[in-house]
Amino acid sequence: MVTLQGANFDCSNQVFTKLSTAVIATDTVLTVESTTGFAADDYIILDINNEEAEIVKIATVDSITQLTVSAVVQAHAVNAKIIRTPYNQMKFYECATATGTYTLVTASTIDMDYSQQYTNFPYPTGDADYYFKRTFYNETSAVESDIALANYWQTDDEQYLITADEIRRFIQFDENDYPSKADYRFFISLASDKLSLDSDTVTGSFARLAMFYLTKWFVFRALASRSLAKGYITINAEGRNITKATQELVLEAENTIGEYRELLINNDRTEVTSTKFMDNRDLVSAETEQKIKDIMTGTQNAMDFQQDYGRKRRIGE
Repeated sequence: MVTLQGANFDCSNQVFTKLSTAVIATDTVLTVESTTGFAADDYIILDINNEEAEIVKIATVDSITQLTVSAVVQAHAVNAKIIRTPYNQMKFYECATATGTYTLVTASTIDMDYSQQYTNFPYPTGDADYYFKRTFYNETSAVESDIALANYWQTDDEQYLITADEIRRFIQFDENDYPSKADYRFFISLASDKLSLDSDTVTGSFARLAMFYLTKWFVFRALASRSLAKGYITINAEGRNITKATQELVLEAENTIGEYRELLINNDRTEVTSTKFMDNRDLVSAETEQKIKDIMTGTQNAMDFQQDYGRKRRIGE
């Protein structure tokens, strides 16, 4: 048995709105900030990347602030995000070779699970040595994404945004005894766990790039630890043996985590977990939010210092 995990459709560029009124299970009417961009028979995701996430279908657009949908299963609070999605299901395909003809896995057409980044499909008779692809499917219109554009994976890699071979090429290492493919998969798994703690982003391109930086960071930290006994380590990179001291490996790791943090700040500042509470206007006012941001960035400290310095000069302290 294998478990197939397909990355969900990236909805980051889709139309979205928010709930203006909380709903409970079995409700069919959603009061929202705006219905612009939504239409009957559209599928929408409520509370994406949360435990309560679910996909429902729009029956009618009743007004500029009201949608009638298929009954929700979960309760959703005010300000819950609602995103339009062109697909509500996922299909899995398999093939004995990477570039052969892929056939549909029986009973693999399933609803996408947006409580996380992946949709899981337990495949009792699946062969771990096979290659797999996934497509997206609209149950109403019968429109399916192009399988020719889908990436293939093997079951050891399908749960990750990047594969062991991709990270090896990213850091320009040749295939050698260390890090092995199993090692890379372990580092990718650690990176995935760290990213889920640092961010709740739904932007696929951001998460993928962040995973490359984080995995590289874990790789070089491991190489630095491995080199401690001798003070250096020999790396087979692009067909050349390169000797690096522990300090060089540590510096490479530090530079990489610095690039990751810069990426996080520049592209994900509203979704960083540590500041997520500031999105809730019931708890934090705009004025309080700005004060918190000033303190976090050091702005307020700099302003206070400047005022104190000016005051001391005026009174001759």
